[in-house]
Amino acid sequence: MDDAWVDESPSRTKPPDNWPGSRTLYVPRAVAVTWSAHVRATGAGMAGWHGGWARGLWRTAVALAAPPLAAALAFGVAWESAYGSLGDWGFFLGGLLLPLVLLGWHAALATRRGASLIALSALPAGLGAILALASVGHGALEDRGVEISCLVLKVTEHTETESSMDAEGRWTSTTRTSYDHRLGCPAGGPEHLDASSRLAKEGESLAVVHDPQGKVSPRAAGDVHGRGLRTAAEVAVGAAVLLGLVGGIREAYQKRRRRPRGPAGR
Repeated sequence: MDDAWVDESPSRTKPPDNWPGSRTLYVPRAVAVTWSAHVRATGAGMAGWHGGWARGLWRTAVALAAPPLAAALAFGVAWESAYGSLGDWGFFLGGLLLPLVLLGWHAALATRRGASLIALSALPAGLGAILALASVGHGALEDRGVEISCLVLKVTEHTETESSMDAEGRWTSTTRTSYDHRLGCPAGGPEHLDASSRLAKEGESLAVVHDPQGKVSPRAAGDVHGRGLRTAAEVAVGAAVLLGLVGGIREAYQKRRRRPRGPAGR
């Protein structure tokens, strides 16, 4: 077996085997190589912990926090609009557009690094934010809404077609139909009510719940579901958090498996 000299003295000249007072250590080459490889592997392991696992923990924490934060942002902006002084543009930009843009950015970053489950969690998270936004208006009608009986004067059908391009470059069209009910209500009642279906025929009466403060759109009396929407929002956000947790653990495990190990020897 070849041997290695590990010299601790300033001198670089190999002394005789039994030189008195020498500080030179006689170390078998196999031991020296193994010790050097162990030091390199330990350093790589510490770097993997601080650089890989710490980053994985941070990404998992972001994946867990993004869905409830987006829903809370949407809910808070909608609350300020229904119970405060926030206008329609603030409601649209802060309550709807901003949470969806943030979730889209979060999903794009996850997709870029191959974390498919974290990217997928943006879908139920976005749904939860929209449901949280809608639940505030329904809740306001439950709190302070006034139910009145109105006469349906006219029903106008509106059809809108929207086209969009998917990730593969294919165009898809979506058709949405809404019905504008022109109403004859007692003093202080709404003049119009928009719905996704025809609620009554012309000349029929329709029970309507409206906001005396005029901050929330009126709805048909049987179409107010504040508590149900809040529950649905919580379920959607919970599903997004669960996907984010599983995706974060999966990403950290895959990064750990792909991390190169230090050499064991020569």
